[in-house]
Amino acid sequence: MSSSDYQRDVMPYYGGLVSFFRLPPIEFKDIAEGTTVIAGVPIDNGIYGGRPGARFGPRAIREASMFFRAGYELAPDKTRVDLDSETALRLKDAPDVGDLGDFNIYPTDLMKTTESVTQGVAEVVQRGGFPVVMGGDHYVAYPSFEGFAKGMAERHENLRLGFIHIDAHTDFNESNALGGRYHHGTMVRRISENPAIEYKNLAWVGLNSPVTVDQFELKREHNLNMMTARNVRDRGIADVMTDAMNTAADGVHAVYVSIDIDVIDAHQSTGTGSPEFNGVHTAEFFEAMDMLSRYDMLAAFDLCEVSPEWDPSGQTERIAVDGMLRVLHPRLFDEVNL
Repeated sequence: MSSSDYQRDVMPYYGGLVSFFRLPPIEFKDIAEGTTVIAGVPIDNGIYGGRPGARFGPRAIREASMFFRAGYELAPDKTRVDLDSETALRLKDAPDVGDLGDFNIYPTDLMKTTESVTQGVAEVVQRGGFPVVMGGDHYVAYPSFEGFAKGMAERHENLRLGFIHIDAHTDFNESNALGGRYHHGTMVRRISENPAIEYKNLAWVGLNSPVTVDQFELKREHNLNMMTARNVRDRGIADVMTDAMNTAADGVHAVYVSIDIDVIDAHQSTGTGSPEFNGVHTAEFFEAMDMLSRYDMLAAFDLCEVSPEWDPSGQTERIAVDGMLRVLHPRLFDEVNL
């Protein structure tokens, strides 16, 4: 065999260049209508009081995703069968999905990072791309959504958007003495101030932490759709997610979904900055992600707060990857009949 023959063999998951799911690297100029664009925002200076480390999240997620890719590359015809659904999934030969790398960040200048991420996501959307953003702490969702709205405004007149927040925390604070108005606990409030958003199109799933009095009063005044982890247990995740998706989609052009890995119970997902016990279980989380893969209104999503140094097992980033791949299922795989 020649050296080129060896280079065509399958690489184990721990070898080769690292990208999300070993997808090809792309640049802005490569983005066309319908391209799914993976991008990272490796920051945690939006955390004012929680545990640091989310800046290592995008790299950890990418590395964990290589393991999932290897399972398909080693399978005959790159096809694997889910035993529960008996669905066979074959890895697409050339999916229109690529890894853009990380948006430029400025570790001591949160506002400059905000501008960078906003402009980066806006350009992805303006070019017709479907942005998938990996945090980083959950403040990332604010500039990501702002960029999404900016890009969508060039494609729709009188733009209306919906927003689903899957998280143990509301992140709906106005401000506080430590973090001010711009941090990972205020970003949904900042998003709600965007002119493309109305309160009636906001939905929360998996809440599992007390809120301030002003948030509770806003919930009552505006009938905000805040659904808790207890609601998930009592009603089932399918009913809760359907409720959230209907709320967000009512009268809008598109929906943005933001996911905090701490929505999952801390016993199962320890690698995060603000873990909460008695939360959503992984099985419920995965079902929610499966539902998002079939949600026609979904036009962008992020997944944040993976903080790998708090989980030496690497389990948290693998849960994150599994969830992301479920949402991206139609973009990466073909269903085949056996």
